[in-house]
Amino acid sequence: MTESTPPPWVDDLFPFPTPPALRTLIDVAWQAAYDFYRENESFDHTLLESHYDFMFDLEATPRPLAGWDAYPEVDDQDRRLRVPHFATPEFVPFGSLGDGGSVGWLVPAPELGRLDHPVVLASGHDHGVTQIGPDTRAGLEFMLSRALRRWREDPDPEPPAWRDRDVWLAQNQWRIDSRAKDRGLVDRLAAELGVHPDPELTSPGSRWSGTAVQQDSEFDIVLDVPEGWRHEPGADGVGVLAPADAYNDREPVVYFSSWESSLEPALATAEHLLDTGYPASALLGLKDVFVNAETSCFADLKPLWARAYRDLGRPGHAERLDLMTPMYG
Repeated sequence: MTESTPPPWVDDLFPFPTPPALRTLIDVAWQAAYDFYRENESFDHTLLESHYDFMFDLEATPRPLAGWDAYPEVDDQDRRLRVPHFATPEFVPFGSLGDGGSVGWLVPAPELGRLDHPVVLASGHDHGVTQIGPDTRAGLEFMLSRALRRWREDPDPEPPAWRDRDVWLAQNQWRIDSRAKDRGLVDRLAAELGVHPDPELTSPGSRWSGTAVQQDSEFDIVLDVPEGWRHEPGADGVGVLAPADAYNDREPVVYFSSWESSLEPALATAEHLLDTGYPASALLGLKDVFVNAETSCFADLKPLWARAYRDLGRPGHAERLDLMTPMYG
């Protein structure tokens, strides 16, 4: 390892190993942050977070290594992976879009120990997710394509004909340099990931509206279902993936109408399903209630919701419900 080669970063960013495609992005940003550290004798984690701000800010970044001075200081509380507004714990974000939205993975059954996951967008403004790739590499190709599409609509800045060119350049050279740097990053990532971003690229589950990505309402999330398991779609756009014997095969699973004045019937049904060994059915119904209720009922749902996750062997998802509490009470 040469002096300019950074030490390896510690992969403790997510509840599972960082998929190789995202590791590639983090490696590049880690090198830039290390170069800054060598020059300034201080580690700045915000440089890592914003390295790809033309696509997204990284939700999770490596912590400074032992013995490194860091400013701003890294707070472990800030490293907790949030659950975006209107999302459910199965959504694990790796990038913040800056408008309330996030890009991340669907991890419906972490106990399967899969090394990669489908990539989706969560708007942060309403329920549901938009699939943009079956895995991290494809999802990043889509995000690179999204950047190219936005740049096509907002071309590289040039001096207006009526402005003095030298004066304009003195005021705007930073914009030109920034766009050139970002384009260079797109080219580098495309080469290292082996992808071919294109502003016209589409992905099953999404469609373009100008430069905005919209959900294809006729498309259901596609998950890899192991033998003996089932995936049941749900109102949150994710549904439940679980062993077939964790469902009771009754419809509706947990009935709730927005005009009902009481949650008690729904909660009683969910508790009965849990008591009789059908946590997948209970989970599906509880998440449907969370989406369909007109007012926030999160505090009432949370105890049974957490129990459903634990009964399915998903304690990490149960803990992620705690991150939702400040948003819903």
